[in-house]
Amino acid sequence: MRPVFNADAAAIKLVKKLLGFIVNPIAGLGGPAGFKGTDDPEIVRLALEMGFEPVSPRRARRAIRSLVSRISDIPVVSPRGEMGEEELRAEGVGPSEILEIPKGSTSTAEDTKKAAAEMLQRGVNLILFCGGDGTAADIASVVGEKVPILGIPAGVKMFSGVFAYSPEEAGSLAADFLQGKVGVRLAEILDAEEESYRAGRLSLALRGYALTPDDPTRIQLSKQPTPASEKETIRGIAKYVSELLSDDTLYILGPGSTVLLVARELGINKTPLGVDVSLGRRLLAKDVNARELEQLVVRHKGPIKLVLSPVGGSGVLLGRGNQQISRRVLERLSRDDLIVVSAPSKIANLRELRLDLDEDVKEKFVGYIRVITGYREETVIRIR
Repeated sequence: MRPVFNADAAAIKLVKKLLGFIVNPIAGLGGPAGFKGTDDPEIVRLALEMGFEPVSPRRARRAIRSLVSRISDIPVVSPRGEMGEEELRAEGVGPSEILEIPKGSTSTAEDTKKAAAEMLQRGVNLILFCGGDGTAADIASVVGEKVPILGIPAGVKMFSGVFAYSPEEAGSLAADFLQGKVGVRLAEILDAEEESYRAGRLSLALRGYALTPDDPTRIQLSKQPTPASEKETIRGIAKYVSELLSDDTLYILGPGSTVLLVARELGINKTPLGVDVSLGRRLLAKDVNARELEQLVVRHKGPIKLVLSPVGGSGVLLGRGNQQISRRVLERLSRDDLIVVSAPSKIANLRELRLDLDEDVKEKFVGYIRVITGYREETVIRIR
């Protein structure tokens, strides 16, 4: 890994401020649909036919609302229409310049790269974008380390170290950076190959590096893997979880290697990166989408538990890679219904766990929770 460095915030303060703003209008569409990404146009078509909607426009507006509540007179360069202009105007922000991108009625990855290139030519001080790892990689491939970038989390896969924990934190961090209150650091741009991801294999590729505003309380680190040396500890976690299982309880099993190993130790043939459902130890459904999960939850009249493991590096528990667990499902649950499991090294490197959810849903889960880290071993950590 290349060394992280901090630029002097006072030096940044002397530069004329100009914000670039880019929205990937289809980002996040594949998450609730269970497709684990939207890089493939056919996946986008299928998700829309199923009635799912992109999450990026609403998340982009939340970030802009947060930004303008702190700094209202920043000139903004944005592509036209759904790639940024519409979200700015919805929040009462008139772009100082509208780029004639995209040329057609729909946008592509090439449009994102063209927009980033034009913003670079215009001397923007920060590119605030709304999307996932694919969008981050597209922008970074153009701007390199010439201008900082900051992600509003809206994709299915968000493993890169340039994403804020929430849209509101992206907006506030952008405002602070533009006012010279924070410096920058170098972050990894990671992306998962979607075909492998859909097949249950997480294959992360380092796509490059980018500068990003430096505030570890508001921006995530890149994903960290579970060490192979802790596989025996995870077997202990599985044994402990098995003692907690009840035959009349519906278990929603989140994605990730830790939950996968726990499930398989329990004799449940879980998918590696999907959301699966069991009744006790009996598997009911594999790799469900949001609609299928909602139907299972509605039909079940007994207790429901949600088994999750935080994403290594970021500590995000809900809202990243498990968007199939919709607000309708979460409204049925409380913090006491969460079973959180983690390798000891992963949890030791986290100050707190995060939720990338709407504020009204998030508030019921905020507080302290026990995390199972071994056989009859637990640690207490705060969910924020």
